[in-house]
Amino acid sequence: MEKHGLFAGKVLWVDLTEGRLNEEPLSYNFAQKYIGGWGMNARLAYDLIPAGMDAYDPEMPLIFGAGVLSGSPSPGSPKGFLTTKDAASRTVYTAVGGLLFATALKWAGYDHMVIKGKADKPVYLRVEDEDVEICDAGEFWGRDVRETMAVLKKRHGESASVTCIGPAGENMVPISMVFNDYLGTFGRSFGGNLGFRKLKALVVSGRKGARFADREGFMRIVDKLTERAMKDPHREKWASQGLYYVFPLWVKAGYFTTKNFTEVFPERESFDLYGEQHFNRVKRRVIGCPSCIAPDKFMWTFEGGELGDFEMMLGTPIDPPMSYGIRNEVGDFDKACWLFAESNRLGVDAMTLSALISHATDLYQRGIITTADTGGLEMKPGFESVKKLIGMTAAKEGFGVVLGEGFEGLIKRFGHPEAAYQIKGTEPDFDARASLGVEVFGSVVNPRGAHDMPVGGLTVAKGREPDFFRKIVSKVGYVPEDAMDRVFEESGFNVARLTAHYENWATILNCLGVCFRMQNSSLYNLEVAAELYSAGTGFKKEPDELLKDAERAYNVYKMANVREGFDRKDDRFPEKWFQPLRRPDKGEDMVLTDYFGRKDLTREDVEKLLDDYYEEKGWDVVRGVPTRGKLIELGLETE
Repeated sequence: MEKHGLFAGKVLWVDLTEGRLNEEPLSYNFAQKYIGGWGMNARLAYDLIPAGMDAYDPEMPLIFGAGVLSGSPSPGSPKGFLTTKDAASRTVYTAVGGLLFATALKWAGYDHMVIKGKADKPVYLRVEDEDVEICDAGEFWGRDVRETMAVLKKRHGESASVTCIGPAGENMVPISMVFNDYLGTFGRSFGGNLGFRKLKALVVSGRKGARFADREGFMRIVDKLTERAMKDPHREKWASQGLYYVFPLWVKAGYFTTKNFTEVFPERESFDLYGEQHFNRVKRRVIGCPSCIAPDKFMWTFEGGELGDFEMMLGTPIDPPMSYGIRNEVGDFDKACWLFAESNRLGVDAMTLSALISHATDLYQRGIITTADTGGLEMKPGFESVKKLIGMTAAKEGFGVVLGEGFEGLIKRFGHPEAAYQIKGTEPDFDARASLGVEVFGSVVNPRGAHDMPVGGLTVAKGREPDFFRKIVSKVGYVPEDAMDRVFEESGFNVARLTAHYENWATILNCLGVCFRMQNSSLYNLEVAAELYSAGTGFKKEPDELLKDAERAYNVYKMANVREGFDRKDDRFPEKWFQPLRRPDKGEDMVLTDYFGRKDLTREDVEKLLDDYYEEKGWDVVRGVPTRGKLIELGLETE
């Protein structure tokens, strides 16, 4: 069989209905055209997911993949992917996961894995090199995520990657999640997709290691990147604090919002209730993904409190305070963390559920939702109410049924879409009233819903001067020279046009499997990416070719969602972004402005930005979708 360096060269196909397993060679033609990893997943999804198919259909594929560099020593390249249709938003959606999965899949000999069908009883899939088996999972059905992980790790080895669902996934809750290796997830969805199939878990391990077309050339680049990483003055902070390093920045920027995203949580209370002192009190161990130069995930241990002793592992330690702590006004670090750990244990998406609870509480306080709707439960902020709602959502009981359906379900039942802080069924992480940068604008136009692609946190916070952005973008190289004057204006940048190119760079990193977090993504530029791809796979790529391949992959991903009926009408700013964000402790309101805060933006300004984005993409500006000419240019029209 033909082999090309870092490509394992095979795709594993699994039919759970028939219990059938088979391998097929990887299409190197497609691997070159779509780079690999995220791009190949997008192409497989376009080919395998018919328009209108329900997320919970036996023929709906679960498409797993590994980044091209995953399993290699290239710094910060652990990414794996899961693509299918999201039950909550109805989008065709690629979720990203770190830790051991992608390395294990590649080392077992597979670039991708496609699972179809539905088992008649609970099962888990074991992949150990070429030894693949569908195993009985009856003993695990009903167990929580931590229990399932622990037993399977003990049975198959700590070095094996374990991906599993909890009770919420078994109950096919649309906002349930898929977890991997204790503290990672595949995005923020898909637990119900596995539960529908009776697929409790996947256990993947491999011993083949990484191959290189040009080992010497590849390692020469890796050595330079590693040397740079070790000299990063921020490395120690990332390794000791992870995303808590940016906690003060986010507080001051105004990203921590409460009362259904209408008010910024007070700055002093943020630091008192959820500041670094709490993080340091419970931090016990630092954990990293394979090849990460600055590990930034943690084990936290809580001892002697009123909730009893408990521990949690998490990759984004800023999330518990941001979600249950501030959105749901729990008001206590330990309690917010316990609720987050409970959500993880049961397999519920804590971030989306906290946003849904905030929205539902707002409607309850306005008399739109009543106790007749909630089964007698009073919707009010605080620990006890949220604790009940987490359990009800995971069990698919009472008002938890409605919450578990996500924003689409709440809006369908109670109306008032203007009050819902969501885009395509998902709440955005960042608020445009705090900073309208590429992360925020990208969350509006992202085909999979309000998920940003925060490569290096380029514009998460305000305060940088216009010259900084032109310098950084030129250094990375993802805006072509003939587009620079359209993207960069004398006063700064056009956020929509910059986003159109920034997405191509994010796509390249996704296809390669490189983590977006600053300590990893900042090591790479377009030239380095092309050199690594060429030396690693043996397929020679120039930087401009890599950009074109990324554009092709992103357009295929977009077209998979265009077939589902998504277009410009769905790329909408939440209504709340056009309303002032109150900041009582500062005695001021935050309003929607451009990134530099020089101009207040109207709805007409926002529509013009969308025009600019579609134009820069080469898409139909009226519909917001790729044109036939663009598809022909990318070689897609005849495929």
